[in-house]
Amino acid sequence: MVEINASSNRIEGCVQLSASKSISNRLLMIKAISNSSFELYNLSESDDTKILNQILSNTSLPNEINCHHAGTTLRFLTAYLSTIKGTFRVFGSDRMHQRPIKPLVDCIHKLGIEIRYLENEGFPPIEILGNETIEGGELTIPGNISSQFISALLLIAPKLKNGLSLRIIDPILSIPYIKMTLSLMQEMGIKYVWDKNTIHIEHQAYSTRNLAAENDWSSSSFIYSLASLSNESKIEIPHLYSESVQGDFYVSELYSHLGVETSFHKGGITIKKNNQVSTKLEFNLSDFPDLALPYVVSCAGLGIEVYLSGLESLKIKESDRLVSIKKELSKFNVECEINDHSIYVPKNQLIKYNGMVIDDHNDHRIPMSIAPLAIKTESNIIFKDSLVVNKSYPLFWDDLKKLGFNIVN
Repeated sequence: MVEINASSNRIEGCVQLSASKSISNRLLMIKAISNSSFELYNLSESDDTKILNQILSNTSLPNEINCHHAGTTLRFLTAYLSTIKGTFRVFGSDRMHQRPIKPLVDCIHKLGIEIRYLENEGFPPIEILGNETIEGGELTIPGNISSQFISALLLIAPKLKNGLSLRIIDPILSIPYIKMTLSLMQEMGIKYVWDKNTIHIEHQAYSTRNLAAENDWSSSSFIYSLASLSNESKIEIPHLYSESVQGDFYVSELYSHLGVETSFHKGGITIKKNNQVSTKLEFNLSDFPDLALPYVVSCAGLGIEVYLSGLESLKIKESDRLVSIKKELSKFNVECEINDHSIYVPKNQLIKYNGMVIDDHNDHRIPMSIAPLAIKTESNIIFKDSLVVNKSYPLFWDDLKKLGFNIVN
């Protein structure tokens, strides 16, 4: 349990974010698939990356693999283990066993690999009977599911004997994450062609070169939220740049509508609060779903009417995120309207914390999204679990301290 309050509505300081979890995990997979010994630097300190790195660092992969809460790890490993001779049982937490994996498994079945569901059809845990020689060929996958399924197949594509032609059925969600995967593969020597809705990758070898992961634009969304809710702010965030493979770079544009301006310089970025705040906003965030929660909380805290759509993928995250954020915002006298793909928050709702403990729903992004509301409340906000943030942003509470928040564990 942790309690926080804001000592001031003026925020100034410097926050050094860690490396991108998304980039780190993809680079770890590329290293494993290429079976090479090149060096990776500045990897994320998140639990998800540590879990994946620990699994892949084994001299020989274990037959029983526990991915815990790490969805990316389980999905990437499902594809990767299919290309290795052996029998592997892959499982995770209770919530992980509620997150569907059928579209990915169906594709791997079509590649000739046997995967068995050990409990419920379409969900982990699973047993994979891997094979070193996979022909490859043509596959079709829905685009309105997790982009991690698509990335998992793309990462192994160069290893397949005949490569892979992957047709993605419209609508395609989270396109920037697919582009991130392809960009990192290209940086490691892989050639591809993206023609309309089909990505073609021939059989080829990853090159070996040392690489460092970029710092995390996604984590910056919580710092942007703090800036937006403050009366005055100036926050330095080193090592974030406009030339980025991360789609969540879009956070700088998104928060410009909430009065946060971003200045780019050689060392990173500086964000400042100004008075240019919109009164009504509407965005389709299908390409940037991870930005939805901090953004909707920021709008609620500022009394801004907002409608965010394109959020289908949030149902199958660590929690059903729209349901979770609606429940936690109600503890601040904020009512939301949600459905399977959108959230709407009416304007001018009075922020009033009722003192109830904020439940994290075993989801790291819930407490990190809610925490900035401390600027708008007089009493301490109480969070159920301080450690859940370790999944993606282990230093979150420490960074709040740096920015003047009082944190009581």
